[in-house]
Amino acid sequence: MQNIREAWQRMGLVQRVILLSVLLACGGAVALLVSWARTPSLALLYSSLEPEEASRIVEKVRDSGAPYELRAGGTSVYVPEEKVYALRLELAGQGLPTGDQRGYRILDDEKIGTSPFTQRLNFRRAIEGEIAKSIQVLEGVNAARVHIVRPENSLFGGQEKASSATVVLKLRPGWRLSPGNIGAIIHLVAGSVENLKPEDVVVVDSTANLLSGNARDSFARGVGTFLDFKTQHEEYLAHKVEDMLTQVLGPGRATVRVSCMIDNSSATTTSEVFDPNAKVVTKEETKTKSGAAADAAAPAGGTSKEETLSSDYAVGRTVKHEVVVAGKITSVSVAAFVDLSAPPAPADGTAAAATTPPAPNLKATDIELIIRNALGLKETDAIKVIETPFRRAQPSETAAAEETSTESRTFYLDVARHASLGVLVIGALVALKIVSGPRKKGAGMPVGALAAPSTGGAGGLPMLGGGAEENPAVLKSRITAALQENPEEVKRLFTAWAEGRQEG
Repeated sequence: MQNIREAWQRMGLVQRVILLSVLLACGGAVALLVSWARTPSLALLYSSLEPEEASRIVEKVRDSGAPYELRAGGTSVYVPEEKVYALRLELAGQGLPTGDQRGYRILDDEKIGTSPFTQRLNFRRAIEGEIAKSIQVLEGVNAARVHIVRPENSLFGGQEKASSATVVLKLRPGWRLSPGNIGAIIHLVAGSVENLKPEDVVVVDSTANLLSGNARDSFARGVGTFLDFKTQHEEYLAHKVEDMLTQVLGPGRATVRVSCMIDNSSATTTSEVFDPNAKVVTKEETKTKSGAAADAAAPAGGTSKEETLSSDYAVGRTVKHEVVVAGKITSVSVAAFVDLSAPPAPADGTAAAATTPPAPNLKATDIELIIRNALGLKETDAIKVIETPFRRAQPSETAAAEETSTESRTFYLDVARHASLGVLVIGALVALKIVSGPRKKGAGMPVGALAAPSTGGAGGLPMLGGGAEENPAVLKSRITAALQENPEEVKRLFTAWAEGRQEG
């Protein structure tokens, strides 16, 4: 402590400010290192949680004493990596997460004395939840909600009303369900509810697109104007090609747009053609005449018979009645973008399950030929296929911004943590340099200056020097002898010389 105090007194103002700054930086680096060492590595426990569900899970995690962190707007819960599986088993034992679709577990919570109306309502909710969970198992479906309407049975009612249902699907990014998949969902719902017909099931997706009903139904029921007919026919042709390409390239790797030129004029034509060479018999008459035989060779008493055939002919005529209905497609134009590149490798190193690698030998010219044959295009119809990498679907703007902010904060914190060790080392070297600087400066003075203030040795100390012309070898030997005989006195003389230098 005495050495530190003496070194502090010998420092100037600038050196003191630098030393304090270095000490504060080292203290902050030490605190950051300690905080880094004590912070556990967090891993995802559950994601895409509803606020009520996340609140219950966080309460249970807090009761267990484990640290946690909420991300993605409070819909994702992160816990220490070594406690992920243990917490999942513990929460599963307590029935968490329950999820939006509880299914038949709703009936387990019914209390004694529940009204019949509540029982019917809970039973309908249970069926809706079970059907929704079954639909979510299908490939390409991320979430599903089912709404069933069952009319009440009346004792005095007439004909019983049929049930109806609505299914709302949230598909995975870039995924499109084929008409066969939609039909399977419709029949799944219809077969699970009593008195429910497939035509009474409506299927929509999260982007407000109607998925139920095939192209014939849409043409028969939804065409009110010529523009509706044109739009639906173009969508039908585009979906026809996209569904075919999705089977080969995978979901989200092809987009097709079709434009049709449709003749909306109608006409009725009647034509009449006369052909003189084509004779048509209109009347044919045969006359027969009988009498006595006038021929001498005829036997006596014989008779003769004579027949005359007369025919009337008319000129051949052909009448043709032709009706042309509006809606004839005169030309078709097709534009398509396809992604034939290899799928990107996932960040976690696992196999990509949501994407299918494209065919390695497929080219844009092959895609163009396939589309032309699938739609039956003529040589005069236009088609253009461009091969380009697609931009993958990104999360919502709020979630993406929050995730970006979290990643930036984590990145800078990691940089500061790794740099704190270097700050400690540099700070220690700077502090050592500042503290040891005055000593090195004093040690570099000439030995003759050290001997100048001493003219005699107290306590038998011999005289160390007599002037600037003293032989350096003799002076060195005298200092060595003095250090051996009385080191304390030499130390006192050195201190007095240093103080004299500071006063001067």
